[in-house]
Amino acid sequence: MKTNRVRHFFYTYFTYTRGEKNAALVLCSILFVLQIVLWYKHYYLKPQEYILSQAEQIAADGISKPKYEKKNFSSSSKINSEIVLSMFDPNTTDSSGYVALGMSPRQASSLLKYRDRIGGFKNKEEVRAVRVLNAALFERWEPFIALSHLPEKKAANNFIKKEKKQNWILVDLNSADTSELKDLPFIGSGRAKSIVNYRERLGGFYSIEQLKELRSIPDSVYAIIYPKVKLGSGPYKKLNINSLSADSLRHPYINKQLARLIVAYREQHGLFKSSSDLRNLPLVDEEILRKLAAYLILN
Repeated sequence: MKTNRVRHFFYTYFTYTRGEKNAALVLCSILFVLQIVLWYKHYYLKPQEYILSQAEQIAADGISKPKYEKKNFSSSSKINSEIVLSMFDPNTTDSSGYVALGMSPRQASSLLKYRDRIGGFKNKEEVRAVRVLNAALFERWEPFIALSHLPEKKAANNFIKKEKKQNWILVDLNSADTSELKDLPFIGSGRAKSIVNYRERLGGFYSIEQLKELRSIPDSVYAIIYPKVKLGSGPYKKLNINSLSADSLRHPYINKQLARLIVAYREQHGLFKSSSDLRNLPLVDEEILRKLAAYLILN
């Protein structure tokens, strides 16, 4: 039975009709012929014949200069020999000046980018190290190079970052609105709203480090804004655990279960005498007690 399944699978996906076989054979023949033609052009057709054919076609169209020309290095050297050189400073010469000195516009642009990247040429050897500068052309330049101007040191990214000294006015986390919070670096509308909303839920901040509890404030942003904020006053809203209902006790540090446990403990054992009595509740540990200490009051 298993053999029949395998045979059926093979016949279904790996057999072809006579027409399909003939079509595949014709397609392979066409691809083979095309490959032979490309191979012949690449290995047997001489470049000069190709250039001449292009020149003949262009001449037939009435254009005097062919599009494809064989480079004549002797003519380029002749042009370079006709350049009249005079004293120049590689640190102040612009692109047009380098073109007049025998470079192409593209080479001149590359040289200027290299000069800006290294902060200017300090000696002739640094000019010689420019990759786009031909050795023969540099030999002609060398007697005329005058490095009289040394530019100011530049950064690797081609400019000096000027840090503007700003006299920051410390922002009070417990009283600032969203517009004041947006004056802080890396604090936009979203982060400013999250800070205000969390402040309202807490009843005010008692520590700047509470900003770390916000998901929208990563450690990198916190480190930047920490020196620019302050707490003018402590929490402005506190919780009376001896009188509030479970719903009114809801707080970022008091979940629904803990609020019910506080009310149940109060009803069973009487009023809380101190915040340390919360240690008797199973959901309260030292960290929660430390965070809640600034927000609890007792009658």
